[in-house]
Amino acid sequence: MAKNHQFWSDNVVLGFSALLVGVFNYLYHVVLAHVLGPHKYGDLTTFLNVTSFLVMPASVVVLIYTRLGKRPRSAGQRDAWWLWGIGVVSWAAIWVFAGPLSRTFHVSQLLLIIFTAEVVPSLALAANTGILQNARRYLLVGALAVLNGLFRVVAASSALWPVYRLVVVGGLEGAAAWVTWVVSRRMVRTVPVQEEATGFGMVTATGVVAVINVLYAIVDGLAAKYALPPEIAGQYTGMAIMGHSIDFVSGSLATVMLTAMLSDPSHRYSYLGLTVAVYGLLAGLAQWIFIAHGARLVIMILGPRFLAIAPWLPSYDWGMIGLGLLNIAMFYSIAQSRWEVITTTGCGLLVWTWTLVHDHTLRAFTLSTAHILVATVAATAVVMGVTLVVSGYGRVGREGPEVP
Repeated sequence: MAKNHQFWSDNVVLGFSALLVGVFNYLYHVVLAHVLGPHKYGDLTTFLNVTSFLVMPASVVVLIYTRLGKRPRSAGQRDAWWLWGIGVVSWAAIWVFAGPLSRTFHVSQLLLIIFTAEVVPSLALAANTGILQNARRYLLVGALAVLNGLFRVVAASSALWPVYRLVVVGGLEGAAAWVTWVVSRRMVRTVPVQEEATGFGMVTATGVVAVINVLYAIVDGLAAKYALPPEIAGQYTGMAIMGHSIDFVSGSLATVMLTAMLSDPSHRYSYLGLTVAVYGLLAGLAQWIFIAHGARLVIMILGPRFLAIAPWLPSYDWGMIGLGLLNIAMFYSIAQSRWEVITTTGCGLLVWTWTLVHDHTLRAFTLSTAHILVATVAATAVVMGVTLVVSGYGRVGREGPEVP
C-alpha cells in the first residue's frame, strides 16, 4: 500500500509540475508565434531544434543517472570533467559549423550561436536532475522544471520589445540553463550516494533510449525546415508544438513508472498498466479537445496566420498519442533491461525520418506522421507481447539487456 501511495504521489507531484511547465511552454510559444509570424517563428523553432539536438546527450545523462543515482565522490568528480568538457566542445563546434548550418536551414549564424549557448551547462544540470529522480525527490525535480519554465516565459515576453527580439530571447534561454544548474547543484548535496555497480549493457540501453526519444521529439521539425517552403514549415512546426504536448505528458508518467519499477520490481506490470491507463485518459481528453475546438485553439495559441493547420491537427495528434505510448514502452524496456522494444522504436524512427525528408506538403507530413507512428506502436506491442510470453512474463535486470 505504501509503495502504491508513493507511486501516485510521485505522479501527482511530477505531473503537476509538468502541467505548469506545459502552461509556461504554451505561453512561450503563444507570445512568440503572435509576435514573430510563421516565417520568423519557423526560424525560432529551428534554433530550438538545433539546440535540442546538441543537448541530446543531456537526455542520455538524465536517464543514466536516474538508473545510477548519486556517484561516489571520486567518480562524481571524474564525471563532472567529462560533462562540462562535452558541453564546451559541443558549443565550440557550433562556432565552427555555424556557417554551413545557417545556410542549410536559412537562418542567422549569430542567432544560432546565441541560442545554443545553453548547451554548456546542460549535461551537468541533466546529471543533477537524474540524481534527484533516482532518489525519487520529485518535488525538487518539479521545482527545477518550473524554474526553467518561468525563465522561458520571461524570455518570450522580451520579444515584445521591438529591437533585437531573438537576440534577447536567445540570451535569456542561456541564462535560464545556468541559473537552473546552480540551483540543482545545491539540491543534490543532501542526496545519499548509491554504491550499486553499473553494467555496461544497462548504460548502453539507457543511452540509446534517450537518443531515440530526443530524435522523435525534434526530427519532424528539422525535416519540415529542410523539405517545406518557409511559410509552410513555420505552420507545421506550430502544429508540432501543439501536438507534441500530448506525448510530453507521457514523459513524467514514464519517469515515475521507471523509478517505481526499479524500487519495487514485483509490481512492475501493475505500474505499467496504471501508467498506460492514465496516459490513455489524458491523451483521449486532449484529442477530443483538438477535434472539437482545434481551429479555436490554433487561433488562440498560434494566431490566425496558422489556421491552415487546423484541419490536420487531429490526424497529427494520433501520431503524437502513439509517440507517447512508444515513450512509455521504451522506459519499460529500460526497467526490464530488454533490447527488443528499443529495436522496434528505433526502426520506426528511421522510417519516419526517411519518409519526411521526401515529403513536400503539409498534408504529406501529417499523414506520414500519423500512419508511421501508429504502425510502430502496433509493431512494438506485438514484440512486447511475444517477449513476455517467451521470457515467462519478463524480468527486471540490473546489468543490462540480453542481446537476442
